[in-house]
Amino acid sequence: IRLRVDEVQGRNCLTNFHGMNFTSDKLRSLVRKWQTLIECSVDVKTLDGYYLRIFCISFTKKRQNQLKKTAYAQTAQIRMIRKKMTEIITNEASSVELKDLVLKFVPEIIGTEIQKACSAIYPLQNTYI
Repeated sequence: IRLRVDEVQGRNCLTNFHGMNFTSDKLRSLVRKWQTLIECSVDVKTLDGYYLRIFCISFTKKRQNQLKKTAYAQTAQIRMIRKKMTEIITNEASSVELKDLVLKFVPEIIGTEIQKACSAIYPLQNTYI
């Protein structure tokens, strides 16, 4: 998580959220063979006027009792999942202020919501914002 100093008051610095991203080793540990990687990006304006570009990454998961080695999603399924991701991120981010949105990023509330909503299309795992 990156923070930006907005104002200095004596010995205290007032900071604001400036970004969040994965470390390279975490991202590389998620990417594996025999599954589909689905990415999505959304530009959102929060209630307090901040514009954010939010990225989402997710991977397909084998269904329960699946015998096939691969867990590839078809292109139409990927498009539907991206559309659902965009809807959920837009609804979650445009209805709150920036400080409340950052609190949703840390425990991965939005990621689990995307997994639940898209499980009917194709089961997902490792969904992160």
